[in-house]
Amino acid sequence: MIEVRQRKDMWTFAVLFTALEVAFLMIVQVWFYPPEMRSYILAREPLLTLMISMPLCLYLGGQMHENYLRKQELKSLTQRDRLTQAATRDFFYERLEEEPDAFGVSLMVDIDFFKKVNDTHGHMVGDAVIKAVAEVLRANCREEDIVCRFGGEEFVIFLHKVSPEQGLDIAERMRRSVEASPVRTEAATVAVTVSIGGSLKQVSEDIDASIGSADEALYRAKETGRNRAVMEWMTPATA
Repeated sequence: MIEVRQRKDMWTFAVLFTALEVAFLMIVQVWFYPPEMRSYILAREPLLTLMISMPLCLYLGGQMHENYLRKQELKSLTQRDRLTQAATRDFFYERLEEEPDAFGVSLMVDIDFFKKVNDTHGHMVGDAVIKAVAEVLRANCREEDIVCRFGGEEFVIFLHKVSPEQGLDIAERMRRSVEASPVRTEAATVAVTVSIGGSLKQVSEDIDASIGSADEALYRAKETGRNRAVMEWMTPATA
């Protein structure tokens, strides 16, 4: 859709520029040329200008369009993880730095026994598992939330303006969705589960502190059997 709009802008630029050039030249000629030459020149000037200017404007518009596409590609490389299309770690921190007063729930998500997947089925299947899990996580988030591939098989998610109860519900929905979605590839079908740790991020709290608390909760989730969601505010009896 954006590319179509850019092409329309290119044509608009070419037409407007050519029209302005024709109008400018006609005004100049009417002003400077003697009356007996005006009709002769004005009868030929618009077509001549059109033949010269339109290809040039289309070329310049095409160059502008290509530059725009290159900038978009570069932007995508810095903001989106190539494998999963989740946010990169750098972009995650940039977003949170732009909103220092953001509050909500931070989630740390880790794919259970991922090393075994790689050792058993190979890295291509491992990549397919990471990509599939990322799709499930993103599908269970809103547009204003941030899903980030934090490294390897780990993801960090920030849920904007959600309560502890809502954060736990979303984490559980993610966990169940991953468990119910085995990853099917040509080489193998792999059953996948995730462990999730969560923490609250208060207004003006540093995001690293919130991620650290979520990581501690993730450790508890792994220690108590994996394939579960544990929030920092949960007691051992309820985890």
